[in-house]
Amino acid sequence: MRWTTAIAFVLLLAFVPDALAAAPSSARSHFRWKDAAGIPHYTDMLTPEALQFGYDILNAKGVVVKHVERQRTPEELFAEEAAAQAAAAAKREADQQAITDRRMLAAYPSEKDLVSARQAQIDSIDQNIRAATNSLGVQERGLSDALASAASFDHDNKPVPEIQKKQIESLRKSVDALRAYIGRRQNEKVEAARKFDIDLAHYREAKEHARETQP
Repeated sequence: MRWTTAIAFVLLLAFVPDALAAAPSSARSHFRWKDAAGIPHYTDMLTPEALQFGYDILNAKGVVVKHVERQRTPEELFAEEAAAQAAAAAKREADQQAITDRRMLAAYPSEKDLVSARQAQIDSIDQNIRAATNSLGVQERGLSDALASAASFDHDNKPVPEIQKKQIESLRKSVDALRAYIGRRQNEKVEAARKFDIDLAHYREAKEHARETQP
């Protein structure tokens, strides 16, 4: 009887490892994921669906130890990268604007200083326009005289001298260039006045922001 019991005990020990291997391991991690309908699924191995929807890693007690987000599509990854680049660009622009504002406030401690600087710019443009207008008047009178002289040659049925033709051509180019220059400076004056209104409003905002952020 003791012999039979001993044999049975030995056989039981031989089968224990296989039985333990066949039973679910309490230390094994499992995965839980929810489908599009919100229904949870449990697996011992990751599946394409789990990667698609995202999944939880559970410990032996069924407690979530980590959540893994779903895999992003190429389109989503591209959109996220584009958004990140846009955010970085916006931050760089904001940082640069902050530096520009600090320099502006340092250069113009008061609003009066800013107004004086802009007025000096306008006065300089006006001075250039007046000087160019005076030169234009001189060139136009010279061109008028040269054309009158050439007309006298035509009236006498004589060819206009080549040197006088070149003078007329040079005067015409000079007149056209001065007119174009005056037009550009006048446009620049209008733009400077328009921009000053924008700069003044921004100056006031930057000044207020500096006061609010002072320690």
